[in-house]
Amino acid sequence: MKRIVFGIIGIALIALVILRVVQASAEREPDPDVDEIRRRTGMPVEVTRASYAPLIVRREFTGTLRGVRSATIRAKTGDEIVEIPVRVGQRVRAGDVLIRQSSLGSVAAVRQAEAAWEQAARSVERLRPLKERGAISDQDWDNAVTALRVAEANLEAARRAVVLTSPFDGIVTDVLESRGTVPSPGDPLVRISDLSEIQVRLQVSPEQAQELALGQPALLASQGLEGQVTRIALQADPETRLLEVELTFPGGTAVEGLVPGSLVTVQVEVGRRESCLVVPERAVREGIAWVVDADRLAHRRQVRLGLRGNGNVEVLDGLAEGERVVVAGASLLSEGVTTRIVGGPGS
Repeated sequence: MKRIVFGIIGIALIALVILRVVQASAEREPDPDVDEIRRRTGMPVEVTRASYAPLIVRREFTGTLRGVRSATIRAKTGDEIVEIPVRVGQRVRAGDVLIRQSSLGSVAAVRQAEAAWEQAARSVERLRPLKERGAISDQDWDNAVTALRVAEANLEAARRAVVLTSPFDGIVTDVLESRGTVPSPGDPLVRISDLSEIQVRLQVSPEQAQELALGQPALLASQGLEGQVTRIALQADPETRLLEVELTFPGGTAVEGLVPGSLVTVQVEVGRRESCLVVPERAVREGIAWVVDADRLAHRRQVRLGLRGNGNVEVLDGLAEGERVVVAGASLLSEGVTTRIVGGPGS
């Protein structure tokens, strides 16, 4: 009985060995390569849908802020400055005193103007009764009145030489001298700026200027101010090769905290479409986009583009609304290859 059992076990072992030898000698199917795996599973891509949407394109620039008008108040005499009743940032009205000088050096001019005015005034008073009686001609009377007006203007100018006032409503932007100093005639003393409107001046390249046009909307985001492009230079600066562009915004109380001469960031709307076919900019490379059809096959499309900005681009030709457009993974695609959509709103 034992011999029978050992015989059966021996036969089984021999059969197992023969089976292993046959399996080992059989031809093995080669492992699939990367391309074959990709062909079977599909090239992974991320897609989106081409769709109609509004497209607003803004370009950002940095420029210098200034008031719509500015003035530099200069010394008219060499008299000592005895009072500066204003400070930087202060709002002033037209006629407000900005600088007072001592008038010691201009006393003679003031007195001379006063004497001329007094003489002209006496002449008019002397001729008035004669005028009323018709004893002098109209020409003589007009000459006397004109001489008085000229004397009054000269006296006022002489007095203003040492009391300097603001020519318009504005904000003091610079006080260049201090009390007790003795300026020379013509030295700048105070600068003021009219901020009833504000302007931002840009320096742009000729390429940037091609997108700009008069009347385009502009935004000064820091103050929430909306303005527009009001001037574009026709000739570039010969040294910098840049063109000057001017934007104008409403001023008034909206400009609190803005300092003329400072740098500000503005946005200019260079294009707007109320509705157009758009895709993300990254979906198009050198005028080529890839779309995925209902069978997950990739197809190469030549597209014609329009307005571009803010991460999107307008498609004028080459795509249709609702098509699935590849936004990631396009570099590995070829015409007709099977894809595997792994993400995006078009999946």
